[in-house]
Amino acid sequence: MKSQDIVILFKLISLGLQAKGERVKKRVFSVEKESASLGFQNLPDYIQNFETVQLSSIDDWRGWDGIDEDFEGHSSQTYSVRSLSSALGLSKTEVSSSLNRCREIGLIYTSHTDGIPLVRSKALLDLVTYSIRYIFPVKPGPIVRGIPTAFAAPVLAGKVMSGGDLIPVWPDAYGKSKGQEITPLYKTVPGAVKKDELLYHFLALVDAIRIGGPREAKVADAMLREWIL
Repeated sequence: MKSQDIVILFKLISLGLQAKGERVKKRVFSVEKESASLGFQNLPDYIQNFETVQLSSIDDWRGWDGIDEDFEGHSSQTYSVRSLSSALGLSKTEVSSSLNRCREIGLIYTSHTDGIPLVRSKALLDLVTYSIRYIFPVKPGPIVRGIPTAFAAPVLAGKVMSGGDLIPVWPDAYGKSKGQEITPLYKTVPGAVKKDELLYHFLALVDAIRIGGPREAKVADAMLREWIL
C-alpha cells in the first residue's frame, strides 16, 4: 500500500457522502457519550469545556479564498480515473494503480448497480486506527506557511488542545497560517483539499491520529467513525 491509496479511499468516501447530501448536513458528535464508550472515566484534559463537537458544515467552512464548493454530481464519471486524477492532482496511472492495489487487498469493491468503486469503510478506518502512524509516520518539521491540519484544522480547532504554541500545517505557498510542517500523506493533498471540504476534514482527522497521543487519537478516530460509518 502507498500513501496516495489512503487519500484516494477517503476521496471515494467523500464523493459517496456528498451524493447523499452529507456535505451540507450538520453533524454533532457527543464527546461525553463517546468518551464513556472509549473507557474514559472523565473527559480528557485536552478537551475544553464544551458539551459537543460540531463537525463543520459548508456554512461554517473556514478555509481560504478560491475554494471550489460546487459538487459536480453523482455519476459514474465522477468516479472515473480521469475525474479522480483531476480532483487529486495525481496522474491517471497513479490513480489506476492505486485502485487496483486497493481492490487486491479488499479495501475497494465494485458496485453491482452502477459499477462505481466503493470503499469498505470499516476496514479502512481500522487500518487508520491501528496502523497509520506506523505505516506512514510523521514528525513536526520547521516553521512554514501552510494549511492547518490535525488539531488546528476547522474540524478540531478550538475543541482539542495540544501542547505548545505552534500549530501543525501542511506546507502550502498560499496558506494563511504559519506553523510546524507536517508532511501530508501525499504531496498533492494541499491542493486536493481545497476542492473538497469533506476530504479536508477526513485527512486532518487522520493526521490527528498520526501525530496525536493515545487519547487524542481516540477522539479523532471516534469522530471519523461517527461521520463515516
